[in-house]
Amino acid sequence: MVHVTAQNAPRLSVAALVAIKPGHRPRLIYRTHRRRRASRRKGFTEADYAALLDAAHRQLGGPIVLVWDNC
Repeated sequence: MVHVTAQNAPRLSVAALVAIKPGHRPRLIYRTHRRRRASRRKGFTEADYAALLDAAHRQLGGPIVLVWDNC
């Protein structure tokens, strides 16, 4: 469970993936992005998603099969 207070940053975006490998425990890999008041950027960019997938690939040490839902 993640608790978020909206005192200074009213918007928090989360991008996550679940890595499942037979015989191993599932792993959750995620990144967060807080919107700054002065910034017009509301959420993740294409580069942010690419960085998340790159980090997951390095962390897991193997190929990734990506299923993108609600795209």
